[in-house]
Amino acid sequence: MFGSRIIELAKSFLISIAIYPVVLVGVWGLVALGTVAADMHMPADTMPLIYGLVFAVLTVALIDLLGVASVVLALVASANLIEYAQLLVPGRSPSAVDFVASLVGVVVAATLVWVARALVERHAAPDH
Repeated sequence: MFGSRIIELAKSFLISIAIYPVVLVGVWGLVALGTVAADMHMPADTMPLIYGLVFAVLTVALIDLLGVASVVLALVASANLIEYAQLLVPGRSPSAVDFVASLVGVVVAATLVWVARALVERHAAPDH
C-alpha cells in the first residue's frame, strides 16, 4: 500500500516536471500575446477577457493529466508570474485586473469540469 502511494507520487512528480516547460512556454506566450495586443491597439478592457479564456482552456486541457489541485496551483502561480514578467517587457506593466481575470478563468473552468464529471458519474451509476 505504501509502495503504491510512493509510485503514484513519483509519477505525478515526473509528469509535473515534464509539463513545466509547456507551462513556461505558455507563460511567455501570454506575455508575447499581451505585447502584440498592445501593438494592435486592442481596447484595454478586452485583455482580461483574453487572459481569463486562455487560463480556462489551459485548466480544462491539463486537469485530467495533473489533477485539479495541481492545475489550479500551477496556473495561479503562472498567472502571478505573467504579471511580474511584464516588468521586463517594454511598454507593459503588471495588472491586478489581468491577474484576477486569470484566476476567474481557472476557477470557473475547474468548477465546470467538476460539475460535468459529477453529472456524468451520476448518470453512469446504476439506479439503486
